[in-house]
Amino acid sequence: MDYDVRTSMPRLRGSRRRLWWLIAIVAVLFAVVQPTAWLTTDWLWYRELGRLDVFWRPLYSQVLVGVVVGTAFFALLFGNVYLAWRMTSDELWRDLGRRLHEQAISLLDRTLRRLALWGSAALSLMLAIAVGRGAAAHWQEFLLFAHGQPTGTADPIFQRDISFYLFRLPVWEQLSAWLFAGLLVTLIMTATVYLITRAIRSVRGTPVFSPFVQGHLSVLLALLFVAKAYGYYLGRYAVMYTGTGDFTGVSYTDVHARIPGLVIMLVAALVAAGIMLINIWRRSIALPIVAVVGVLLLSFLTLGVYPPLVQRFRVEPNQLALEKPYLNHHIKLTRAAFGLDAIRTQSFNPGNRVEAEVLANTPDTVDNIRLWDYRPLLQTYRQRQELRTYYTLRDVDIDRYMIDGKLRQVMLAAREIDGEQIPGQQTWVNRHLIYTHGYGLVMSPVNEVDPVNGNPRFFVQDIPPRSTHAVLEVKRPEIYFGESNLDYIIVRSGQQEFDYPGEPDQYATYEGKAGLPLKNFAVRALLAWRLKTLNLLISTQYITPESRLVMRRQIMERVQALAPFFTYDRDPYMVVGEDGGLYWIIDAYTASRRYPYAQPFEVTVHGGTLGANYLRNPVKVVVNAYDGDTAFYLVEENEPIARAWAGIYPELFKPLSEMPAGLQAHVRVPEGLFDTISEAYRSYHMTDPTVFFSREDLWEIPQENSIDASGYQAAGRMEAYYLIMSLPGRDEPEYLLFRPYTPAGRRNMIAWLSTRNDPQHLGEMFVYNFPKQSLVDGPKQVEARIDQETEISQAFTLWGQAGSRVLRGNLLVIPVGNSILYFQPVFLIAEQSQIPELKRVIAV
Repeated sequence: MDYDVRTSMPRLRGSRRRLWWLIAIVAVLFAVVQPTAWLTTDWLWYRELGRLDVFWRPLYSQVLVGVVVGTAFFALLFGNVYLAWRMTSDELWRDLGRRLHEQAISLLDRTLRRLALWGSAALSLMLAIAVGRGAAAHWQEFLLFAHGQPTGTADPIFQRDISFYLFRLPVWEQLSAWLFAGLLVTLIMTATVYLITRAIRSVRGTPVFSPFVQGHLSVLLALLFVAKAYGYYLGRYAVMYTGTGDFTGVSYTDVHARIPGLVIMLVAALVAAGIMLINIWRRSIALPIVAVVGVLLLSFLTLGVYPPLVQRFRVEPNQLALEKPYLNHHIKLTRAAFGLDAIRTQSFNPGNRVEAEVLANTPDTVDNIRLWDYRPLLQTYRQRQELRTYYTLRDVDIDRYMIDGKLRQVMLAAREIDGEQIPGQQTWVNRHLIYTHGYGLVMSPVNEVDPVNGNPRFFVQDIPPRSTHAVLEVKRPEIYFGESNLDYIIVRSGQQEFDYPGEPDQYATYEGKAGLPLKNFAVRALLAWRLKTLNLLISTQYITPESRLVMRRQIMERVQALAPFFTYDRDPYMVVGEDGGLYWIIDAYTASRRYPYAQPFEVTVHGGTLGANYLRNPVKVVVNAYDGDTAFYLVEENEPIARAWAGIYPELFKPLSEMPAGLQAHVRVPEGLFDTISEAYRSYHMTDPTVFFSREDLWEIPQENSIDASGYQAAGRMEAYYLIMSLPGRDEPEYLLFRPYTPAGRRNMIAWLSTRNDPQHLGEMFVYNFPKQSLVDGPKQVEARIDQETEISQAFTLWGQAGSRVLRGNLLVIPVGNSILYFQPVFLIAEQSQIPELKRVIAV
């Protein structure tokens, strides 16, 4: 076969050009269409919820902050670099002209000038974009800066309102950091230009500057020193929430050495800036060297050497006497930051025995003692009530309901859909059109058990849900929005949705208002791009003009999209409303790390842990499990951070009084908040600085042997728990969250902390202190007594044989009258069935 190279080469080159054009088009599609699809579909989603303000304000804020900071950075950087090129161009070209032929100079002149300017502009632009994008991430801080209001409380050192640290200082610190970084990069790039153009030369090892170069660099150094001086000014305030002593906040060394050192450095930096301005006319290389070395040396002496000397030779020999007033500030403001100052203190002197008359007079407490541990109960629920593999019971929650005129404590779990376990093949139709929702919930009282098989007695069970009490009747059992990782679904399609199993299986059509309409082809195309599914475009059988696409069905993802400025509790819980609907309640936190003098603590939240030295729970979020309607209710209207966000988004928040009464009855203090408060209270119940300094009355959270997440016996800290009881001196039963304390290094009980959860007293906290002169058995001592009881140990040995495991649940400490009761459930798990049975309850 003949092959003509001359004719085939052009074709090959043409094919390569077409390939490059195709690659370029695809790159543009991904660079432009992808963000456009996300932005547009987000806009549609927020419009569906009537929350376009939540869409636009963050977007405007990010664009504004990013553009302003990025533009300022670019102007500062490229303006100085451009000036450097312009000021040195003539000298550069003359130097090159001495070496090259005149005809080549003209071409080189134009080329180098353009390359130099465009290269500098491109580099400056890339740096500015990076800085702008980083600045845009701080949009929340800028909004709070503009809307934060005074708290009415001032710090004890600078007399600044607390709002300055929460709202103002974060922005000033960011601006200071950006300004200093921008000036430093500008100085480096400008000096580099001067080096390239040989405006800075080395003569016999000594740098020689052109006159205009020295003036330009002197101005930049002067500005850099001014920026550093501003950083020293702000650094005084940063000591208020960092501290370098034995506690967070300003100490004696800070007041008498570190803060004065920062003031000295502020003045020194301004003096150095003045020297740099003088150097514009003096044009001496010695002045910049003296200024830079002088500032560095003075910083080392005033901030690196002097404070440690004061701490070692002045403070440590007289620590308590010198630190006492500052330690008092630390205790006071830490207590304020976590609400510990609002805890009321009571005395509690328990008797030795629980009399029958006392038990008879406290029926509400006795009748609501929680016998079931939530971990084995979840296993029982799953075995008895998941019913199908495509349903999942993720978690057991604890709540209370008014049933037959009595307040009853219950445990419940929502029955959600598990998309990974749907029957048949994991097809697009099955996952997104048919198996769309969970169904109902399981509920049982905490204190009842079937004596035959050791299983719980159910208040709500089965599919469709069967309720034993009218107040618990579930009229809208479908769960379209839940805790599981729920994917998008299409409702009102040409395919009916699977509702629940039966004889035959039942199917239904979604009647709610959630979802984006799919009648517009452009909307379908954008959603198809975002969700990476072509079926949205090509399906003609299932996608109809009435079809709607429902996304963000995972409730935590949903609330974070609506209010990303809050941190959320890790444990949402489901409530049966008075209308028979199912609702999720989620607790939202406001937190900060900048509260002056406050000690930081670790907070367990959704998605991990958070270090904070200020924490509040001012907002309750309610999500309708059927239509996804989400409402934010302000519980603490005067909480400063929540009040600022309410000013930014006035239509997003509602007062608690507008929450339906049937849901108000179920609000509570979340365990995550209570865990942090009770952890802080271990040390900060001591308000006397002398006692606090010596740690003479430090408390601990007791240890216990309970059931771990894997279903086996394990030792760990005693968990806080909800219970219904009457507080000492009160007759009415209340829903309380409770935790006991023991002295550090001891096992006897010293106090118990509780918080009230009923709406009219929500968040009120009490601590009941035991007499220090008498012994009250703590949880570990009670467990030791149980282990030493012959009859109990023999029963454990007998039950643990023949393929069974004995598990002891949470040990509950329950005040009854003027006495203390300890309860611990005992479960028996057969290795074959893996269904825990409540076998006995140990009472001490």
